[in-house]
Amino acid sequence: MSTDLEAPYTRRMARSTSLDEARHSIRELYGTTMALVADPPADFRYEAAAVTDDGFSAATLRFSGACRSGTESFPDLIVAHAPAGRHRWRAGRESGPGAVPFLVPPGRDLRVEFNGLHLRTLRIESDVVRRTVQGFTGTEQATLRFDGVNGESRHHALMIESLRFVEATLVADSSLREAPLVRARIIDQAVTSVLAAFPLVDMAAPRPAAATSRAVRRAIAHMEQHLQDPLSIADIAIAAGVSTRALQSAFQRQFSMTPSHYLRRMRLRAAHEDLRNATDARVAVRDIARRWGFVHAGRFAQLYAEQYGERPSDTLRR
Repeated sequence: MSTDLEAPYTRRMARSTSLDEARHSIRELYGTTMALVADPPADFRYEAAAVTDDGFSAATLRFSGACRSGTESFPDLIVAHAPAGRHRWRAGRESGPGAVPFLVPPGRDLRVEFNGLHLRTLRIESDVVRRTVQGFTGTEQATLRFDGVNGESRHHALMIESLRFVEATLVADSSLREAPLVRARIIDQAVTSVLAAFPLVDMAAPRPAAATSRAVRRAIAHMEQHLQDPLSIADIAIAAGVSTRALQSAFQRQFSMTPSHYLRRMRLRAAHEDLRNATDARVAVRDIARRWGFVHAGRFAQLYAEQYGERPSDTLRR
């Protein structure tokens, strides 16, 4: 296994036909010892690509051959989906096919059988989940529930697309090492998708209190102070002392836009200043865009032109 490490950001790659090496790789990825048996061993092949970033991990695993695996428990919440291959799982009293996204709670045992597998997974620390829930609900008192969540799961297409997007961006694109704001947005979207797909908490009750103008000012001040830092809308809502739903409503009333769009506009302005003031001829528009959390150069150019009436490359050359 190769490791590209700069705490808290870590990239891992592995490729092996050895069951022992695969077990070691899986233990590093998921923080638990997992049994792994191949039948026959001669058909076994294992590949893994993974990223860990501050309480969140995403991995893509590929197995050749028929295998059985399992563990007594995971230390963190696991979400998985098998877009290809045969896969069956059992976690506690729940079971199902890997073709449907499923969740394994912390401390829950897992048994799986699979063949020719392509598996996408997320590993999310409980503190990350709780912080996102706190942002949604505006309270620290929300209780997470795990019993029966797979049977009540919904929005499977959203979870499948979220896992695919994480694989295509966070896992596949090593250049995101230099783009912490982009990584933070991808992670925030992924955790939010998990909460939308699995009923871990009642997101509809209690009804959050309306955000005041003072709360909006606190939110904007927090954005300004942390403009260059990874920042989720849950973080902003917590700093403002309200729920994300209340904050969304308040920003719509006051600015006719969401907090996410307001933050994006602030970062677009910062990118504009960097483009105007750039003196190094080696600086590229893409570098500045990624510095401020814009992963797609074409989308950045479109937003920039709408706001400033010219292409970012024109500003840079001026």
